[in-house]
Amino acid sequence: MTELTLDVSRGACACGRCTVRLALPSPLGEHTPRACDCDFCTARGVAYLSARDAQITLDSTGGWHRERQGSGQAEFLSCAHCGELLAVVAPFDDGWRGAVNARRLDDQHLLAEAQAVSPKLLDASTKRSRWGTLWGRAEVTETTPAAGAS
Repeated sequence: MTELTLDVSRGACACGRCTVRLALPSPLGEHTPRACDCDFCTARGVAYLSARDAQITLDSTGGWHRERQGSGQAEFLSCAHCGELLAVVAPFDDGWRGAVNARRLDDQHLLAEAQAVSPKLLDASTKRSRWGTLWGRAEVTETTPAAGAS
């Protein structure tokens, strides 16, 4: 059996309390981020990157700020300290799936220019079906600092 080799990219929020690890089945430069044209995403300047076979690990040592927008089916994860948006995730039958903010990856310069998309034009069921084909498996962890720690 051939072992799958993954291309790993890393990133973080502005303050470094939240990190992302994105493992893709092909080189990062072969992927094109998607820039949602809704008010929420354009105000934050995000472009999402994912692949069905991707593995996404999101970790926070300072807490996640979670928001729901649009159809309310997905959670947008931002750093609770600096406010930087790192990813969007949603629960599926096979676990959590998500996409990362490509603009927070350390090696984002390897990516093509983001392609504009308009998911706000899709109904809730179609959005969810699309995410199921585009988003990778996501693991979200949060380590809360001990009381009195800074």
